[in-house]
Amino acid sequence: MCMICVEFQKSRMTPFEARRALGEMVEDLDPEHVAEVEELLAEAEEKEGDDE
Repeated sequence: MCMICVEFQKSRMTPFEARRALGEMVEDLDPEHVAEVEELLAEAEEKEGDDE
């Protein structure tokens, strides 16, 4: 698990912050993991939108 996942799951990063960090690290991560993180963030953003 990458630091983005760890920090996001501990609620130390918002989806926006995690997405920005992912953009900075995308070249260093496995493409499959990038897809997993993007899916995780999309779900969180969708849930965040539902709460409003």
